[in-house]
Parts: sequence; C-alpha cells; structure tokens
Amino acid sequence: NEGMEVARNSFPLWLFGAAGSGGVARSALPRLIDEYFEVQALKGVGPTLGGPTIGVSPLAGYPEDLRLKDVELIVNNPLNVDAIVQKYPIENNFLSKKGYLTIDAFQLANAKANPLAVRAIFESFQKNKAVEPQVAQRFLDEYQRDPTSVKKNLVLNKVLVYSAVATLLFLLGLADVATATDFYRGWFPDWPGGLDFPRNLLSSEGNVFTIPDYFMVDVPPERMVPR
Repeated sequence: NEGMEVARNSFPLWLFGAAGSGGVARSALPRLIDEYFEVQALKGVGPTLGGPTIGVSPLAGYPEDLRLKDVELIVNNPLNVDAIVQKYPIENNFLSKKGYLTIDAFQLANAKANPLAVRAIFESFQKNKAVEPQVAQRFLDEYQRDPTSVKKNLVLNKVLVYSAVATLLFLLGLADVATATDFYRGWFPDWPGGLDFPRNLLSSEGNVFTIPDYFMVDVPPERMVPR
C-alpha cells in the first residue's frame, strides 16, 4: 500500500491549509450571529415616522419592515457622506482615520432617525462596518430617487455575505476530510473503522477506542513508494 507514505507527506499541507482557512471561516460565524441578534434587538426601538412600509424581503433577516418615511428622512440628510466623515470621526478606528464612512459615524449623523432603518441603509451599501465615501454616496443618490430600492440592495448584501461564508465552509469541509483521510492512511491504515466508514464505527474492532492499537510509527518497507 503505497498510499501510506504519500499520505504522511501530504498530511501537513492539508493540516496547515485547513487551519488557516478554517480560522477565517470559523471566526466569521460568531460575527454573523452577533450581527443578526444586533439587528433583531432593534425591533420597535427608537422613533419612527410611521406610514407605509417599503416591503423588505424576509431574506434580509430583519425583525420588521421599514417605514418609507423613516428611509426618506435618512437618505435626505442635509449632510453628504464626505461631510459626515469629517464631522463624526471615530476614535481608535483605523478605517475612520483613513476617510471611510463607518457605521458608527452614520448612526451619529442620523441620531434622530429610526435605528433599524439606519442600520438597514448602511448594510445596503454592501458593507457591514465601513464603506468608501464615494460608494455610500452613490447608493444614497440612488435612494433619493427611489427610496424603495433600499430593500433590493439590502437583500443582495445578505445573499452575498451568506453565500461567501457558505462557500468557505464547504471548502473547509473538503479540506478537513482530506486532512483526516491522510491522517488515517498515514498512521492508522489497518484500523478497521476506516473501512466501510462510518458503518464499521459500530463494530467492536472499528470503534474509535481501538484507534491507538493500530498506530504505526514507521512506514513498513513494503508500503514505501518505490524509488
């Protein structure tokens, strides 16, 4: 079985590759969960002008629809994006110092508006924490012409974010499988649990507690790659 030596050589590559990408993917999940609950907590919070709603899709994950008048109040703020960035610098924020529009600055500039609507409009910029001023201004100009277009861009942002994380987690899963397979083939190739996996895990010979019994320190000569 020449695969034992090959598996030992490729195992470190898969291990470090999966660890690097895994750190990015796994750190993204708690952040997304926190952001979801932050949005949910804004339900019924703060002032609202009432009136008709704009019809935000449930795919956006928002606890309630946005009022058209609340959206109009924000997008028609007399301060443009550059003015907001200059007037509301955020201390200890690197992107704010670099001239980006942060969500904190946007919230300060719209302190009298509905908090959920403020959050929704900022997230519709396709960024969650900071955005280039020209990008934000382009979206706001669009919303001044048609405030209801917020809902389209908001859903698009959510779809892009969740799709990116799902793709990363899928690729991470493949890397984890490859890592585990090489570990098994490289050091425990005779472990019965690896044959007809996962059915053999239920057998007395193939359960996980028997794995140490099949550990091989060295690759037997008959399993080495011919040179």
